Amino acid sequence: MCRHIQLLSDIDFDFWKDRNPYFSDSDLNLSMKGGLTLIQDRNFLRGFNPRTAADIVDAIETRIEAFDIETADYNELACISDLIQAWGGMAGRAPYVKKKERRFRYDWKDYYDGVKNARDDKPVQAISLWLKIDGIGMSFASKHLRFWTKKYPVLDTRISLLLCGSKKLLNEPDCYDDFLKIIKPLTVKFSADSLEVEKALYAFSQHFFGNDKLAFTADGLHTEINYDIAEALTKLPPE
Repeated sequence: MCRHIQLLSDIDFDFWKDRNPYFSDSDLNLSMKGGLTLIQDRNFLRGFNPRTAADIVDAIETRIEAFDIETADYNELACISDLIQAWGGMAGRAPYVKKKERRFRYDWKDYYDGVKNARDDKPVQAISLWLKIDGIGMSFASKHLRFWTKKYPVLDTRISLLLCGSKKLLNEPDCYDDFLKIIKPLTVKFSADSLEVEKALYAFSQHFFGNDKLAFTADGLHTEINYDIAEALTKLPPE
């Protein structure tokens, strides 16, 4: 077991998993408000007015549950894709930055084929297809995977940094398999599925660190729960 995982296995899992703002019943955070506003300015998701992150999650899950994979309704796929991008906050703005239309213009076939692979339990193949879409990288491809499967966790910069001290897990679609192997000991330790583990890790990271490196974002954090673990992580070399 690598040193990063050894340290993370001692975090207060129950404390952190309930503090992930992207599943919260609190008001939308600034990033989610900004992301949704941008998407709506591009004439998508008009009339959708969620109050909380949980409202967006409910909207995504409801539409996915009702989606008929056989009909290939690309309009519905586009709506679900927009909702997932909005859920991810301002980091999901890349596909919408050109004028009043999507930056990625395609017939939704790659997205649809990704959905089919996700539902066939082929996560790497799904991610590979979604990475073809202009403006979508590993972080958001894995967000789409998470919602379409309710099985596979999000792999973003924060998670890669926590697990191995670098962004190397974001390099190639096949790295997603490596991610699943690396995170497995934590699912065993916490007797939880990988979605819950990722939720806790994200909340822990956001509390202490910025998005791009394992460095504290504020002074005076030494009194916070699990500060000792966070401090130890800042001193480890990449693995």
